[in-house]
Amino acid sequence: MTGSARPLLRAVTAALDTDSKLDARWLVGLAAGHDQPIMSHQNITLTPEQEARLARLIRQRNKGLPISRMRGKREFWSLDFYLNDATLDPRPDSETLIEAALAYARTALSDIQALSVLDLGCGSGCLLLALLSELKGATGQGIDIAPQAVAQARANAASLGLAGRADISIGSWAEGISQPFHLILSNPPYICENDDSLSDEVRLHDPALGLYAGADGLAAYRTLLPQIGAILADKGQAFLEVGYGQIEAVSDIAEQAGLTVKQIYKDLAGVERCLAVAK
Repeated sequence: MTGSARPLLRAVTAALDTDSKLDARWLVGLAAGHDQPIMSHQNITLTPEQEARLARLIRQRNKGLPISRMRGKREFWSLDFYLNDATLDPRPDSETLIEAALAYARTALSDIQALSVLDLGCGSGCLLLALLSELKGATGQGIDIAPQAVAQARANAASLGLAGRADISIGSWAEGISQPFHLILSNPPYICENDDSLSDEVRLHDPALGLYAGADGLAAYRTLLPQIGAILADKGQAFLEVGYGQIEAVSDIAEQAGLTVKQIYKDLAGVERCLAVAK
């Protein structure tokens, strides 16, 4: 195929199960060996091998494989985070936690020279590393139960120049941690085991360990929240992501664990997405 990308993009869009011109632009770009979408005004020539790759990418996209999994990375907080099978695909909703933690750090904790950050269930490291990229004097620790996720988070820390400020290790939530932290972040699993509403992108390609949390989706909070009070520094706060409609239930679990709900933050869609708690 040679010439303007426009007819090729129309053909790819028509071949996709979802009418996404942006997906078509990405697929053509990836097939051509570029990590960026092809624009319709560009001229393009695909070799037979690239045409075969494009056909394969279209089939994979129609089976729900996200563009980010094809690329092997996702942009989060304007930073690139590489992914593997053990890491969740970071999504914009989770940036709500970064906004909330940053606002708190820059006001209530502004007099502290060396802030400490803990990310429980860190996955790709997106929460911890995004926050460290903004808080230049801070250091942090990331914990995840999956060795493959820990390896990916360490690699992401290195690629972002943050390895010297981020200690990432294998563990189960806050077990074995005794030192206090000023900021604690967590995006735990919160999907009900019998939830059949998930898209194929999530259900088939995100790790089940990072998605499902018992029959009611609250099992992780019941384990995690009772551990948080003992490791929050004076004036410290924890910021947890919660699922749609879960804010009241998670708030109750926090209060039963002896924590105080300080604030609830909504994401860009107006969903109550982040719960801030303190001792």
